[in-house]
Amino acid sequence: MIYHEIYQMDAKLSGRRGGENAPAADGDEGVGRSACAAEGRASVNRLSDHEADEIARAFVTARRQARPLCDFPGRLPATLEDAYRVQDRAIALDGRRVVGWKVAMIRPDLRAGLGADRLCGPIFEGTVHDCRAGGRADVAVHADGFAALEAEFVAGFGRDLPLRPDGATATDILPALAFLAAGAEVASSPLPTLNAIGPLAVVCDQGNNAGAVIGPVLPACAGQPDAALTSEMLIDGVSVGRGSAASVPGGPIAALVFLTRALAARGRHLVAGDVVLTGMTTGIHAVTPGSRGRIAFLGGLGCDIAVTAIAPRLS
Repeated sequence: MIYHEIYQMDAKLSGRRGGENAPAADGDEGVGRSACAAEGRASVNRLSDHEADEIARAFVTARRQARPLCDFPGRLPATLEDAYRVQDRAIALDGRRVVGWKVAMIRPDLRAGLGADRLCGPIFEGTVHDCRAGGRADVAVHADGFAALEAEFVAGFGRDLPLRPDGATATDILPALAFLAAGAEVASSPLPTLNAIGPLAVVCDQGNNAGAVIGPVLPACAGQPDAALTSEMLIDGVSVGRGSAASVPGGPIAALVFLTRALAARGRHLVAGDVVLTGMTTGIHAVTPGSRGRIAFLGGLGCDIAVTAIAPRLS
């Protein structure tokens, strides 16, 4: 079922290409760069190919071996362009198929300097837990690293979006959607301080992603504002955060528009079968192996999540 009805902001987004001066309130947040940021990058000491490769290799190896990292493995990139170079190299080194993406907001005080207000990272094959038909998601995190659950709206694509230099509009995206579901991001990294270091580090390590939970598909909510599409996260039986689609500026569709543009800049695009985590709605909720989570959307639609420790993998 296609959720045209859910996205009432389509009239504002359709056909627009918001640049760096487009108001954030419109939810059309692109990958535009400010003049100041562009001038600053001209004098930035860029990562060499060798440095980018070494950072990527360190993260991929630590994830594969399920061992923690004590420090960021190299010189921190100074720009998102370099951070995404590391991410692309890590995707190649990891070897698993990318089956989706996560999108996250960048802290407001860092956006001007980075020239973006969101970031993205890959979701790999084998880390998507599909509970649309019910059941419990058994997810794995880095026991000695960073680990959290985040309640998010998950978009699933039923057909490819063509690769276009400037990404896609809401009008392009809506017919390609197969579902919008309750869900959660499994946020985890072998580096415990990844989030504290900041978005440049997060981008380098797969966007701090270790998987996605797809819960019940949400019903069409014609005419309802984003704030009515509620979400809640419980950890070990205690409610730790409540929110809604309005917690993400522009709602899920703005995150998808951003993602298509960010991917296009890297020669990538969304394809049929991809799932997208559109941004946290209730906060970042720390977990450890043994924790039990539950997401509850629209007052009751949800699923249970059991947290375990990531085991080393052979490939």
